[in-house]
Amino acid sequence: MRKRWTIRELYLGFLAISLFIFGGYTLFFSHEAEDYSSKIYKINPNIIKTEQINQSPLTFKTYTKDDPNQFYFITFTESVGYQSTIEVMSIISKEGNIKQVEVTKEGETPAFFDKIESSKFNEKFVGLSIFEPIYIDNATGYAGSSDGIDTNNKVDAVSGSTISSAAIAKAVNDGTTIVASKYFDENVVNPFYKMAFGLNELALLLVYIIAALSVYIKSINRYRKWILLYTAIVIGFKFNKFVTFGMLHSFLNGNCPAINNVSWYLLIIGTTGLILVTGKNLYCLWICPFGATQEVILKFGGLKQIKLNPKLVKLFRLIPPTLAYLALMIVFYTNETQTLAYDPFGAIFNLTALPIMWMSLPILIFISLFQYRFYCTYFCPVGLILNLIAKLRNKGVKLWKKEKVEA
Repeated sequence: MRKRWTIRELYLGFLAISLFIFGGYTLFFSHEAEDYSSKIYKINPNIIKTEQINQSPLTFKTYTKDDPNQFYFITFTESVGYQSTIEVMSIISKEGNIKQVEVTKEGETPAFFDKIESSKFNEKFVGLSIFEPIYIDNATGYAGSSDGIDTNNKVDAVSGSTISSAAIAKAVNDGTTIVASKYFDENVVNPFYKMAFGLNELALLLVYIIAALSVYIKSINRYRKWILLYTAIVIGFKFNKFVTFGMLHSFLNGNCPAINNVSWYLLIIGTTGLILVTGKNLYCLWICPFGATQEVILKFGGLKQIKLNPKLVKLFRLIPPTLAYLALMIVFYTNETQTLAYDPFGAIFNLTALPIMWMSLPILIFISLFQYRFYCTYFCPVGLILNLIAKLRNKGVKLWKKEKVEA
């Protein structure tokens, strides 16, 4: 007898199918070609004529209404930031100096990007030369950092938004280096493509190794409480390294940063790799700083756990897919990825978040005193996706083994 579908299964099936259909439509049919000339005129009304002179990166030669003999090079370049692709327009004088930098497209977490805008980070590039690399200051451990380099051709990273700052600086360098090479015959190397492996990557790699070994060396579980404490303090509060919904969305869309961003790839490739090898979602169990923080609060708090009503649990378990569905549908419709940033990671580890996160964070922490990983279980989109990957992997392995035996 064929098994009847439950209301839960029908609901989840509806979410998955409608998301797949609408996502596919927006991916293949809803994109309109952007008019970059109009974008230039809007940002700088002094420009009256544009002439495209290069395709990759998109580069224009433009002329102003004030001086017909004056012209500028304008480039449009992209770089992956905290959770989205950031598009940057750089205006360069015929003498080889930066005149203007503007972010023309981004989908970063609003609370993080507000720091970029309020500090007027783009204005720090004005006057810098394109005949040498532009470095980023106060960003130890990042590719493109000015540490140990004697140069004035640099910009200060915005505290609390270093990842976005570095992404913008990298994009500007992508534009200035190509202009210097093609139109000034100057060979300038973008420093943001150099491999950077520092303490944060080492600390992250260590916890990935421990997570992998825990599958095969059961005695490691004796020290779980202390490993989680390390994860929360070092990976979370010290280095702010964690997988976000926006990162997974960027990865699945193919919007990945340069290969030298070791920590980004370690988080994404390492996390999915552990699932594919072991069949377990080890990231949530061992590596996620917020999951670790909740568990540490529960273990060291010493309060008795409260068991929820099973019917209430079934209802709560529909919250993660519903929230993820709504967020993704908004992204598909508006192309604004900020809606993916509803996790509390930035609030607790970087003290930067939307007001709704600040209001919900104390509640989540309080509930963690007597409820095991409340946010992870009933709200987290990252855990939802990783658990889905693990289920698909394990079902695939079972089918493969079954076919192998029957053969």
